[in-house]
Amino acid sequence: MDFRSLRYFVAVYEELSLSAASKRCFVAQPSISAAIQQLESELECPLFVRHSKGVTPTPEGTLLYPDACRVLSDIQSIKAQFQERPEHLPLTLGLMPFLSRKRVSLIIKALIQEVPGLDLTLVDTAQQADARIISSTILEPNEAFHKLWVDRYVFAMPEGHPLAQQEFVALEQLNNLPFISRKPCDITDAWQYALQKKGINLNVKATVRTEEYALDLVAAGLGVSVVPRHSTDGRDDLVIREFNGPPLERVVGLAHTQDSDLPPGLLSAIDGIKPELS
Repeated sequence: MDFRSLRYFVAVYEELSLSAASKRCFVAQPSISAAIQQLESELECPLFVRHSKGVTPTPEGTLLYPDACRVLSDIQSIKAQFQERPEHLPLTLGLMPFLSRKRVSLIIKALIQEVPGLDLTLVDTAQQADARIISSTILEPNEAFHKLWVDRYVFAMPEGHPLAQQEFVALEQLNNLPFISRKPCDITDAWQYALQKKGINLNVKATVRTEEYALDLVAAGLGVSVVPRHSTDGRDDLVIREFNGPPLERVVGLAHTQDSDLPPGLLSAIDGIKPELS
């Protein structure tokens, strides 16, 4: 039993005529007849009843038809995979540390699903990359920037902290309060300006590089800290409070050199995922 015989069988079944099937398949009618006879011999049963007006499928022919269609469809799908393989599109994407894992996962999923042939490699922003997901504060002069989401900064404090009784926290309440600082921080300039304007002195107990370390020290009761809201997701050992005043925020987006040749469809995939990142 071969692919050609099944194709001829399906043509005869649908046309109910050997001559019509031969025209449809662009072969001589004897070739159609020979293929049907070969199938009937292999299956040891008649597939059609021949008569003056054409042919009528037997019960066995009717039983074979859906299976034959399925086999032909599978073969066509296999051929299509190799005939229409998408172009190989390598992309190295740099990620700024301590971004929202949920949001980054949504972006990566959208890129893989929407950009055929994409070969994605994720690296740290210190490494060479075709594009980067970063804060706007570290954007290079020759880079274009596509806004993805806004991270709002909040106060993180240990459970039972006196300020936890309030719905909002004013900056003035941080004066001489034990504080866990982070460097580098994306809002350093705005944060320092706000403190100086209010004449606030921070009682810095520790300075760490990552939000994770800062939150662990906060949970241990060593002080309060200011962190992006998303970094506290899944932490049940902290109390989070909003600022009572102008918000402190960082803008996160996709950056790439202005003359870079990005894979087709990448930016449209990014635009399509934006509503889910808000």
